[in-house]
This record gives sequence, structure tokens and C-alpha cells, in this order.
Amino acid sequence: MPDLPAEQNIRELCFTKGGLLVKEFEEIFSDIFSRSVATHREIIDCLANGPKELMQICKDLGKNQGGRYSKHLDELVKAGFVQRDFAWHLKNGKESKLSRYRLSDNYLRFYLKYIAPNHAKIDREGFSNLMLANLPGWDGVMGLQFKNLVTHNRKILWEMMGLPPEEIVMDGPFFQNASARQAGCQIDYMVQTRFNTLYICEVKFAKNPVGHRIIDEMEEKIQRLAVPKRFSIRPVLIHVNGVDESVLDTGYFDKIIDFGKLLE
Repeated sequence: MPDLPAEQNIRELCFTKGGLLVKEFEEIFSDIFSRSVATHREIIDCLANGPKELMQICKDLGKNQGGRYSKHLDELVKAGFVQRDFAWHLKNGKESKLSRYRLSDNYLRFYLKYIAPNHAKIDREGFSNLMLANLPGWDGVMGLQFKNLVTHNRKILWEMMGLPPEEIVMDGPFFQNASARQAGCQIDYMVQTRFNTLYICEVKFAKNPVGHRIIDEMEEKIQRLAVPKRFSIRPVLIHVNGVDESVLDTGYFDKIIDFGKLLE
């Protein structure tokens, strides 16, 4: 339905009885994981609210951590529903054992959050006048979707940041767990170059222009990150709905990238 406005298109495809995307997921998922569909389904339901480590997934599901759930997650990764992101050691750029799983398919999260719980209402044509922004938790879900979109388009992002691929040692969502020696820290997206430069990216989806508070949030993350000696840090802001003049005037960010230009 290319000629329809985006919101109407989504309403027709996802919230109308018989819509193309209303029940497509259930059929595909059942075909792929027919023997263990319930277990795989509870895992992706668990990830609908954001990335998690294996230990947290098992805890949330009330299961013992073991090979069974690790195997199921690997199957979800191979099927393209889930992405596994590894942290890495900043000193040598090598992948660490720490990893988190996240839903890699944006339609999947949208389905789990808004379509699956409302099948009965969709069948009753209860969403004929739906405004997407009025769906519960819409801003939070769109924030996760936007981060996924940015990460999936990393090569375009490198171009916008002026980074040749051959200079990049590691990149991706980054996190460090809290310990006696360091604070916990989570970075939306980070690039480490061979020149010992860390581009720390804050990915911000907001209805309104990003305000001055973003600088304080970025500073807190940088303070928490265990940065080796002789490393330099370059803060980057990736946004979709504009940035307040007060942020621009500070000159704090090395790069401010309007990702919305790619969506036009």
C-alpha cells in the first residue's frame, strides 16, 4: 500500500481484521520452531522490553541457567529473530565473554507489544480510529526500535561519522557490568578505532528536540566507563527529531547526526 500515509498503512496491515501482518508471525514462528514453539516464544516475549544477558533471561522466566536456554537462544539468533551482542576488552579490542541478547526484528517487537495482545479487539475492528502515538508505552518501544535501526545501518553511520571501515577495531552496543573495581555502564552504540579513540554514541528518539539534559546523561556514562590510559573519547549524538539550540551552542558533541534524513 505504497500510496497510503505511513500511519494508515500500519493500521491496515497490523490492526485490521485480515490484515497481512496480523497473524503472519504466528504462522512463520510455528513452522520454524514447531516442537518447542512455547519455549522459544517465552524467550522473545522476555526480550520485548530490551536487551538482556542469559542469566537475566533465565531469572525472569524462573528457569535454571543451563545449556537448554542457551541452545534455544542460538536457534533464535540463527533464525534471525534475535541478535547477540558481545562486549569487548578496550585494551586489546578482543571480544569478551559478556554478551546480551536483543530482538533484531523491529516488526517482531511491534507484534509482541501491540498486535498479539489485541487479536480479539482487532477481530472486532476495534482499532479503526487508532492513533499509534496513543498506544501504551509507545515512546519507549520506539526508542528501542530506533536503536535497532541505527545499529542495523552501522555502515551508513560510519560514513556519516567520517570513519573508514579499516580504522574500526570493534563496534556495537556496549556494556560493562558493575564490580568492586568499576561501575556498571551501558552505551547505546560505540566505535573503537585503531587510534585508541572511542566514539560513544547516544541514540535518542524523542517527540521534541533533544534538550540540554542529554549532556549530563552522556557525561555520567563516560565517567562510569572504564577507559584505558591514552584513549580519547568523542561523544556523538544520534537523533531523529531535532536538537535544542542550547545543546548545539555548547559544542560538546564531536558529531550530531540527524538519522531522520535517512528515513525521508
